[in-house]
Amino acid sequence: MPIEFHCEHCGKLVRAPDDKAGRRGRCPSCHQSVYIPTPSDKLEPLSLTPTNPKEDEEQERLIRESRELAKRLAMEEATVAGPSEPPTHVPQEVLPPQIDVETVLIEYAKCMAAGDLSVAEELAVELRQHRAAAEEIMQRLTLDELPHPQLAQIPRPVLVGFFKQLRAKR
Repeated sequence: MPIEFHCEHCGKLVRAPDDKAGRRGRCPSCHQSVYIPTPSDKLEPLSLTPTNPKEDEEQERLIRESRELAKRLAMEEATVAGPSEPPTHVPQEVLPPQIDVETVLIEYAKCMAAGDLSVAEELAVELRQHRAAAEEIMQRLTLDELPHPQLAQIPRPVLVGFFKQLRAKR
């Protein structure tokens, strides 16, 4: 049975004998040199099975529950510690006046890049409460010559788009 493949130059269907597999030959249409694939070079089609929506919902529910639990524990510890000294390990999101806007902004960008839009929206709500600081940090993060280490995997135009989207929601 002949090997069938498409020419990488002109896209025409090419048929070659089995004994020519793994060698180079000429496309009969455009006469360019082409690689004749071996049967092992042929890729299996990707199985695009949908994700299980129940598993996704369960995972989101567990994440929400763990965040709520962390908030409750932090609030209880803050109450026990007294007003003079907040606990050192209280999540920043529990103490709005002392929020680390840069950390929240970086988490927002990472969630957007990962496609975790529900968490990104929660962070956006928090960032809107600190607009001036968030705007200053967004400006710095987009103009810095070297990207922030945690944002290095996000292309700069995509990051700018995320921040633009955050500004538009205000």
